[in-house]
Amino acid sequence: MIKKNKLFFISLIIASMINLIHINIFNTDLTPDFILLTLIFWFFKNPNTVSISTFWLVGLITDIFIGDLLGQHALTYASCYFIAQYFINKIMLNNKHQKLLYIFLIFLSAQIIMLIINLTHDLHYPGLSYYLQSITAVFIWHALSKFRFFKLDR
Repeated sequence: MIKKNKLFFISLIIASMINLIHINIFNTDLTPDFILLTLIFWFFKNPNTVSISTFWLVGLITDIFIGDLLGQHALTYASCYFIAQYFINKIMLNNKHQKLLYIFLIFLSAQIIMLIINLTHDLHYPGLSYYLQSITAVFIWHALSKFRFFKLDR
C-alpha cells in the first residue's frame, strides 16, 4: 500500500510539472489537464488509492499553485470523480475504443464545468478550439495504454 502511495504521489508531482508546459499549435493550447489524467488513471487502476476527498484536495492545491479561482479545479475534479464512479463498470467491461470514448466524455465534462465557472466570472469564451484539449487527453491516454503498466484490465 505504501509503495502504491509513493507511486501515486510521484506521478502527481510529475503531472503537475508537465501541466506547466503548454503545447501550442497554431496558437491553440492543446495541453490537457495532466493532473486530472493522473487522478483518473489511478482511480481506474486502483479505486482504493484515491477517493473523492483526494480529488477535491488535489484540486484545491492546483488552484492555489496555478492562482485560479479557489475551488474551481476542486469542483471540477470532484465532479469528474462522480462521473468516473458512475461509468467505472462500463469502462472496465468495454473494449479499448469504447473506453476512450468514456475518457473523452469525462475530460469534456471537466472542460465544460471549467468553462461554466469561468463564464460566470466574466471571463471570455475561448472558442471551439478550447475543446481540443479533451481530444489531446484521449490521444495521450491511448498512447499510454499501450504500455503494460497502464492497462486497466482487471
